[in-house]
Amino acid sequence: MNHVNTKIIKGHMPVYIALLALVLAAMWMLSRCSHPQQTSVAATFGHPAGDTLAVAIEMSPLTYAYSGDTVAGFDYEMLRAICADHNRPVVFQPFAPLEYALKGLKNRTFDLVVANLPATSRLREEFGTTESIFTDRAVLVQRANPADSAAIITNTRQLDRQEVWVADGSSLQSRLEHLAAEAGQTIIIKSDPKYSAELLGIMVHQGCIPRAMINETVARQLKSDYPDLDISLPISFSQFQTWIVRKDDSELLRTLNDWITEFKSTPAYSALADKYMM
Repeated sequence: MNHVNTKIIKGHMPVYIALLALVLAAMWMLSRCSHPQQTSVAATFGHPAGDTLAVAIEMSPLTYAYSGDTVAGFDYEMLRAICADHNRPVVFQPFAPLEYALKGLKNRTFDLVVANLPATSRLREEFGTTESIFTDRAVLVQRANPADSAAIITNTRQLDRQEVWVADGSSLQSRLEHLAAEAGQTIIIKSDPKYSAELLGIMVHQGCIPRAMINETVARQLKSDYPDLDISLPISFSQFQTWIVRKDDSELLRTLNDWITEFKSTPAYSALADKYMM
């Protein structure tokens, strides 16, 4: 499958920000470009009893978002359908910064983390990664018309000595590090556990940070809400996106892989792809 070109979920951003405010006071941050305190979602969520699958799922337009009063999202609908097909109870805990979901996975609060995660070798070393869910690539997000037109980056060689933000814990940081090493550059890479990829894009729009590197699926959604953003420069090739489990949970990983492979061959998967990716 080619990299994702997601349809717009109308009106998702105001609701998304409102939800996000529950865990990181997002509205206060967005109005002041400051650094609020963050509470771990894992600390407020208890693993359910029995065989219920506890899932930490990223709040983003593609993965898990509200459309009116209905929850929507490609990953959310896919996993919910898979679990329904196999009579597996499932409960979803939305999250924003990836750090907290990964901590919750490691301490067994969650069984599965569903997010926009490329299946890199670094990720495979630390976690069990499922079969590919879809493909995506990383792009540079910057303002299309900054006050200083010379600040616009049109090729990766111009990233030398430039500040680029990435979501904390994201594998995109290693991609930037490798890019800098290959080109003999010094790229100023910044991150903060309080800021998800989507919030970084909003902060670029507001002029709080100069640029960010995020996955194209998220970037396209941001572009639809903030037309002043430029997302035209790809930073990586297309990569398989995956879900992750604990490294020692091989039984769950095998089960999920079987279910994912089976589901991807069905009309239901094709319908989801048409709904979100065409």
